[in-house]
Amino acid sequence: MDFGMPFLLECPDIESACALCARLGLQFVELNLSFPLCNLDALTAQRLNALRAQYGIYFTFHLDEELAPCAFDSRVRAAYVDCALRAITLARETGTPTVNLHWPRGVYVTLPERVVYLFESCREDYLQNTRQFRDACVQAADDRVNICVENTSGFLPFQQEAVDMLLENPVFGLTLDIGHDYTAHFIDAPYYALHADRLRHMHAHDAKGSHCHLPFGGGDMDWPAQLRRAQQAGARVVIEVKTVAALSQSVALLRSTAL
Repeated sequence: MDFGMPFLLECPDIESACALCARLGLQFVELNLSFPLCNLDALTAQRLNALRAQYGIYFTFHLDEELAPCAFDSRVRAAYVDCALRAITLARETGTPTVNLHWPRGVYVTLPERVVYLFESCREDYLQNTRQFRDACVQAADDRVNICVENTSGFLPFQQEAVDMLLENPVFGLTLDIGHDYTAHFIDAPYYALHADRLRHMHAHDAKGSHCHLPFGGGDMDWPAQLRRAQQAGARVVIEVKTVAALSQSVALLRSTAL
């Protein structure tokens, strides 16, 4: 089972993140394309391949966290889809096995008696846009990149319907963020149990109450059990904490568990 680290704000550049990854004995760095140092304008296949060779590690990508591939405005949607396709193409060129994304809830309107999500009320357009996004990603991936959808605060029914549509193609899989799952009171647990064979990627960290992204041992979670779950699924694991100190602490504790 491969373990990796996120790109940390303390790292002045991607090379320093690669050096830290290698020093800690991890296998990969997940580049968050929302960060200026890691966005698509800053990355080239030549640069990433050189870093892979120099440090003996590889990369995974986390798409821009505001990605809106089902936006109703065609030009807005096209810009976001283009970003995703550029990232998938770069992943293919750099031996990057996983591209991770959040699946958005979209715009909502709070009425006196209920909340209306536009993706739900305009279901046919939403699903058509989902289908087009899926098919474009499949073509770009060319069976060499896995595109994984991550849980955040609980998939609403219309989100589940869209993710089901994505999972119709084996290029797509699931990322389980165990801290998000904990703070959302395990609302997505039945969905992940139903699709256990599609778990490809995990964001692992500890959590306590409403706070996640804590270092291992800093919260109340049974994170070793979750890591064993990843191991059984053949999923790679990002130790998704926010500081070098938390990452170092987590790696040290991880080694002591023999996982």
